[in-house]
Amino acid sequence: MKYFICSLGRINLGIPAGQTERIVSVNRIQDSVCETVNQEIFISLPALLGQEDRSAPHGIVLKTTAGQTAKKTLLTPKIDVELDIPEEDIRSLPRVMDRRYRHFRGAYCAGTSIILILNLEKLQEDR
Repeated sequence: MKYFICSLGRINLGIPAGQTERIVSVNRIQDSVCETVNQEIFISLPALLGQEDRSAPHGIVLKTTAGQTAKKTLLTPKIDVELDIPEEDIRSLPRVMDRRYRHFRGAYCAGTSIILILNLEKLQEDR
């Protein structure tokens, strides 16, 4: 499965490409995790992970589901690359990390880097 990879400081994130419509350029900084503007919902990954730098040059427009009317845009740091990660290579996170990292479904080791895989369904449920 393909993932968009971006970095928040020392945290690397994998965003499932199959659940997105498109990537757009944005120039938005928001302090809260979720904001609604004119029927559009913005979810900020930098705010979600408590980053000091909350700037987001990219927005990933998520696919809408049945019955969903508001467009949701995931605000992200610069997307570095698109990477194909086999599902069997994604490892579950330890249960002790459930509270802080509840919006992630696992991790992938890429050389010396670890990529946390975002669970878009869980993220959208909470918003």
